[in-house]
Amino acid sequence: MKPCYLTITTTADGVETELSREGEIELSVNKTVLVYKEEQAVVRFTLQGESAFVERQGDYSMRLCLKRGKKCEGTLGLGGAEGLIYTYTHRVAYSIGNNSLLASLRYDLLINDEPQEMKIRLLARLK
Repeated sequence: MKPCYLTITTTADGVETELSREGEIELSVNKTVLVYKEEQAVVRFTLQGESAFVERQGDYSMRLCLKRGKKCEGTLGLGGAEGLIYTYTHRVAYSIGNNSLLASLRYDLLINDEPQEMKIRLLARLK
């Protein structure tokens, strides 16, 4: 893992938020892993083929599996309780350069079969 700077733009139901962080990245054609810290959590993105995996541990936990064109099961944990959530993934696209990663994810977060449209744009550059 190498140190990096990253910018993450998240859009949930049309509301966009952007954050910049320092993190660590392992760039590889077969599998790319990005880890960064939030105020009360550690987030890990893994990109492999047409799939992305998002894991969050901290004030709440979350595990999402994003596979293009598929509905996948995930978990959401809060206050010691954990429940199932589902995603339907429309897009997992990313480009790996010598010193950078650009990723675009678009999926629906399905809670009680009600879709929340989510978009993530991630840009990471080695320090």
